[in-house]
Amino acid sequence: MSSRKLGFSFVVDKDPILAYQGWHLAHSIIEGLSVRPDYIFVQCTNAVDPLTRMKFEAIGCRTTEIERFGDGKYCNKIAQWNDALEGAEFDHFIFLDTDTIFVSNSLCELRSNAICAKVVDLANPPIAALEEIMRAAGFGALPAKRPVEANGEETYYGNSNGGMLSVPREFARVLFENWRRWALWLLDNLEPLRRLDKQGHVDQVSFCMAVHKTKLPFQYVSSNLNYFLHFAGVHSDYDSDKPISLLHYHNVSINALGSLDPPGAVTAAEREATRRANVQIARHFDNKLFWEMRYAHFLDRGSGVGSRGDNLEYKRRLLRACGAERAGSVLDVGCGDLEVVKALSLRNYVGIDQSATILELAKLARPDWTFLQAPCPQARASELVLCFEVLIHQKSASTYHALIGYLAEKTERVLLVSGYETDTEAIRSNPMLSFHEPLSSSLKRTGKFESIEIVGRHTDVTIFRCVARASEFAHKLRRWLRAST
Repeated sequence: MSSRKLGFSFVVDKDPILAYQGWHLAHSIIEGLSVRPDYIFVQCTNAVDPLTRMKFEAIGCRTTEIERFGDGKYCNKIAQWNDALEGAEFDHFIFLDTDTIFVSNSLCELRSNAICAKVVDLANPPIAALEEIMRAAGFGALPAKRPVEANGEETYYGNSNGGMLSVPREFARVLFENWRRWALWLLDNLEPLRRLDKQGHVDQVSFCMAVHKTKLPFQYVSSNLNYFLHFAGVHSDYDSDKPISLLHYHNVSINALGSLDPPGAVTAAEREATRRANVQIARHFDNKLFWEMRYAHFLDRGSGVGSRGDNLEYKRRLLRACGAERAGSVLDVGCGDLEVVKALSLRNYVGIDQSATILELAKLARPDWTFLQAPCPQARASELVLCFEVLIHQKSASTYHALIGYLAEKTERVLLVSGYETDTEAIRSNPMLSFHEPLSSSLKRTGKFESIEIVGRHTDVTIFRCVARASEFAHKLRRWLRAST
């Protein structure tokens, strides 16, 4: 394999968790395998928003657009072999599920002259259903039997876990043509899988059918290269003399903080591999991708502890005391799930957030208000600007200072903003949080405000009330009076 030029491919669809996973998978390929970013193909369905595609392109990955295939969910990986890959300069391709992440490099185990994959974790579907399907499809001789990895049950040779598939270029076209053919046939003859509620295994079963029908060279690899962690089970194909290379963790392993907390990480080796994955995830934390995933899959946690319980009531009281309901216009930067403000009577309210997911829910909660997706420099300046627990999530100093500049620019009279005044170990140890300098210093440097006072604190953030310089507000007021007369 060392003499082969390897390309990598995975699919991102509408669900925000796929972009979140793909982002960390891409970085694990780049850093863990020392692979150039342009060797990675991020295959996006047309449901993926342009901003997400641009993120992958910004780090050098190639993005392509694919049509959903078959069931439009589990079978999309079959659409990966397309003109972009066929016309690319690679000798060999590694096709990955997005819920995988590299923690070491064991690609030397892959053969350059055979399709490689790992046997299925469990007998999904049971071998009796596989036999029924293959008999109905007109297969004569059936594949040889072999044990699955996690228990003593049997499956047919070629029935593979789709988390990682290694395919030499010379076999790719024939494999994918047959894979497509048998997937479509199986979708039209779904009863054996439907009876067992295993419809989600169409891509896996049709891959087995394609491998058996084409007689292409095929070999199983150790589970080091596709290590399941979504449940605790036997890893009979694991080579303990080598490190775990690729974790296949499944969605159940992601917690509300975006880290991996897999139920199957039981042994010391599994826990160490998970730790290494979480170090990578922390290093490449991305605000937009994280919050899209969080709002889609952990809505009960929503915008965080700052908008729940006692903090929620505290901030509502603070807003009322600071005259929020008397303001002529309100701009809420990082409006999130609206838990704090939706019960208030705010006039001419505009909420801004980078998450398209949460903005759709916000519109349902307050259809009388206006919502815009960030970045939106066109948002109007407002008499009152709110920005709670947004600055603390700015990973870089440049985005932190740019946001403060934006808040100052959009404030006509009063800015209510929260952030950190001091650095702490709790901040340094949490990849979601960042400290750049005391917020009060940042606010003073704008030169926009004649007064900056602390009006509240909760958890570890400080809330400031900043009043715009009178001359500037008077100028805005005079301009408004001229326009209205």
